[in-house]
Amino acid sequence: MVSAMEKLKTILTLVAVILVALVVLAGIGFIYTFLSYVVILGIVCLGAVIAFRFLRTPNPGRLPTADPHRELKKVERILDEYKRR
Repeated sequence: MVSAMEKLKTILTLVAVILVALVVLAGIGFIYTFLSYVVILGIVCLGAVIAFRFLRTPNPGRLPTADPHRELKKVERILDEYKRR
């Protein structure tokens, strides 16, 4: 016959196993929730970057601007060439 202590020990072991399983499942749930929030945040940030690139005014870059002094010297040189001819 099984003594009362062995029954109690079996019941406590079963309770401990169930509690450990619940803690492990809760940990997995927290990790899953954290990763899902990270993915959602990443998608929102990606959408923000794409929207920023489409909505900002286009930067034409550095367009070559005419330097007035250089243009004046060019015109003077051309006039000098015409005078020589």
